[in-house]
Amino acid sequence: MNGKYRKLLAAKIHRATVTAADVDYEGSVTIPPELLEAACIHPYESIHVWNTTRGTRLETYAIAGLKGSNDICANGAAAHLIRPGDKVILAAYTMMPEDDVQSHRPLLIFVNEANRVVRSGPEVPGPQRRNATKGY
Repeated sequence: MNGKYRKLLAAKIHRATVTAADVDYEGSVTIPPELLEAACIHPYESIHVWNTTRGTRLETYAIAGLKGSNDICANGAAAHLIRPGDKVILAAYTMMPEDDVQSHRPLLIFVNEANRVVRSGPEVPGPQRRNATKGY
């Protein structure tokens, strides 16, 4: 072991649909506890939010919503960058020894329009996707 650590993607919830935005709340993104559990993201854990609708990115923390709910709510300042109906990717990172990097595989959770898990597993690199947009 060489003592060096790398920051790698630990998990992501892919293309969740934002259902609410509350600029007056203190901060965070509210996520259903079932999705947090599926992605092994803990309440109050730091998360990155990539808004695929608007192209914005931010870092905040996750809080658990109501069990059985499908609500994804941008709270506080995040509500200025994320609006209801937007598609977002919610990602958590981990630090790990460089010796473990080659064997690491992040936990990827894919959800439907109702923010319900439809599958987990590896993502397909962009150019290999059948419906990838060409010409950028």
